[in-house]
Amino acid sequence: MDPKHLPDRGARLDVLARTGGGTLINIEVQVANQYNIDKRTMYYWAGLYHGQLTSGQKFGDLRKTVTINILGFDWFRGDGRHHRAFHVRDDETGEPLCDDLEIHFLELEKLKRVRRRPKDALEAWMMYLNNLEGEEMEAIAMENPGIRKALTIEKAFWQSKKERRLYELREKAMRDELSMIAGAMAEGETKGKVAMAQNAVCKFLDVRFGEASRGLQGRVKRIDRLEVLDRIINEIYTAGSLEEAGAVIDDVDGAAK
Repeated sequence: MDPKHLPDRGARLDVLARTGGGTLINIEVQVANQYNIDKRTMYYWAGLYHGQLTSGQKFGDLRKTVTINILGFDWFRGDGRHHRAFHVRDDETGEPLCDDLEIHFLELEKLKRVRRRPKDALEAWMMYLNNLEGEEMEAIAMENPGIRKALTIEKAFWQSKKERRLYELREKAMRDELSMIAGAMAEGETKGKVAMAQNAVCKFLDVRFGEASRGLQGRVKRIDRLEVLDRIINEIYTAGSLEEAGAVIDDVDGAAK
């Protein structure tokens, strides 16, 4: 990730892959609870699914789409399972409507509480993602060639000063944003939250479109309704041009009036 894009709210840590059979798989890592993750997951899954078709293609061309959320926090309260999988099925019989929707949640914190060796490859990978170290991780790597390769690549990564610096910059940007959000939430002042949301949109516009976005930033700072700003934050990352960003703001702000 280029350092100039680190404060960009549209920047996402994820992997988008396509299997040999055509299945789309989107893997996202969420370090901190951003809330509404269930609705956000459905929104992003839907965008990936319908985005497969271009003009002239048929619905039959749509391929199975899988979303995997790797979470660094507990999302499903009161449930000790670290892996949850969802599909579309008949309420009574369990018969699948179709196999095109598949969503997984992997909760790393819950696996940390498991005091045993991994029982399968999925648990082994989750232990790797939990930064397990020492002899136990070495034993897991010996049994799993994929993890052994990942550890080798990780070691090479940390030996590269440039890659390590980019990683540190991304971590700093994440910590700064989380601290700002936590501070505003602790104050509990709507005015402070509005200002924070305005700044987030303006920062996005400045990073993405530079000086040309100054006029649009001025319009954003005149919006004082938090729910409107939140909707703009959730939708503006899709804008590929300054004109599209302006249209998003106009649509959201206009619909709220």
